[in-house]
Formats: sequence, structure tokens, C-alpha cells
Amino acid sequence: MTSLHGDLSVEARARYAYVEALLRADVDPPASVVELGSAPGDQIARLAELGYRATSVDIGESSDSWGPGEEGRMARLLADAGVENVIWDLEVTPYPLGSDAFDAVVMTEVFEHLRDYPITSLHEIGRILRPGGRLYFTTPNSAYLMNRLRLLAGRNVQTPLHDWIGGIPHARHAREYTFSEVEHLMDLAGLQVVSLTSRHFHQDSGKVRRGAKVAKRALGWLATVRPSLGPLIIVVAEKKAG
Repeated sequence: MTSLHGDLSVEARARYAYVEALLRADVDPPASVVELGSAPGDQIARLAELGYRATSVDIGESSDSWGPGEEGRMARLLADAGVENVIWDLEVTPYPLGSDAFDAVVMTEVFEHLRDYPITSLHEIGRILRPGGRLYFTTPNSAYLMNRLRLLAGRNVQTPLHDWIGGIPHARHAREYTFSEVEHLMDLAGLQVVSLTSRHFHQDSGKVRRGAKVAKRALGWLATVRPSLGPLIIVVAEKKAG
């Protein structure tokens, strides 16, 4: 059986655990959950392991490169966990999913990669969620404190140039958003924001010198008390009645 979380980054594991806790606080198994943009598959496989009726939707291109890089790992992981595997481009609507079909939608670190009117993906989420169903959503915060400082120093905060000119097209960040923009987009899509926060999940990865650790702890505290300055936008939103 393919192991969960093999060689995934510390940041990814921490984010998956946080999103899982949010979902489990609201929705009990065997509720139906779909993850949109699910590569490398560990997050939705874990939810299936917990007893949720799980569906994965992913474009199916370079899916294994998001995780340990082992060829065929995501497909085996989903099959072992009993996850329904749907290969689909999230920029093509409608999705091959039924209306009012899911109790929860998970969409983490995907929205910033969508190029063609990404709000259409939120409209689709509103369509496939049951009334009262919830979306668990994360995306980078364009107005993160460190981004502001990098811009002041004359540095670019967009997708690194080497990836932009030679990387996988759908892996690039097309656009990042601020907290107020995400709130506005959710409202336009008929999704009521239940909670809006931030966290810093890189505290135990990357630079390990004492000064770097202290700085990351400080950024982690800041993300909690002033979410608009944190690195990540974390949203729980509910499908509005009617």
C-alpha cells in the first residue's frame, strides 16, 4: 500500500492537518467530500481513510511531481484509499460532478494557479455543494508582510522567473489575492464566509539558524493575530440558502 505523506514537505503536512481539523469539526464521516486540484493526493486519501466518501478532481498532468516524485504514486494512493478519481481541468466548466452532491469541498493552494476567470471555479463549488455545505479553501496572501518588505527592497514576489519561462504552465501562480478580494469573490459566488484566518506553516522547515527560527515564530504569531499580514488566506465558507 502506498504510504501517506511520504517525503512531503513539513509545510504541506501541517497545512493538511490544519484543514483536516477544520473539516472534521464541521462534518462527520461518512459525509461526501471532494478535493479540487488534489495532487499529490495525500489530503483526500487521508479523508477517505477517516471514513469520508471521497472524490478527487485533478488535471492529471505532472501530478506526481507535487509530492515525492514517484511515478504513478498518486493513482495508487487514491486507489488504495478507495477515492473516486476524476481527471478534469478546473478551468473547464461545468465540472463532471452532480449539483448539490457534496457536503464539503476542499480546495487548497489551487485558486492562484487558475488563469481563465477563476471565479467560475467558485460558482461551480456553489453548484456542487449541498445547501449548508462548506468549502475549505487556502491560497497565498498577496499582501503578506514579507511580500511587502520584498517589494520595498525591489524584489519580485511573483512566480520565480525560471519557473515562469520554463516550468509547467498550470503550476505557475497566475495571480495571488488579498483577504478583501477573496471575501468579495466568495460573496459573488454565493458563498458565505464562516471563518477567515491565516497561519504560518513554514516554521519547522527551511532555514534552521536560531535567528531564522525566532523570525518565523514571530511571523507565525503575527499571522494569528493579524491575519491580513500572514502568508496564507484560510477560508471556511458555506453555501448560502437559495
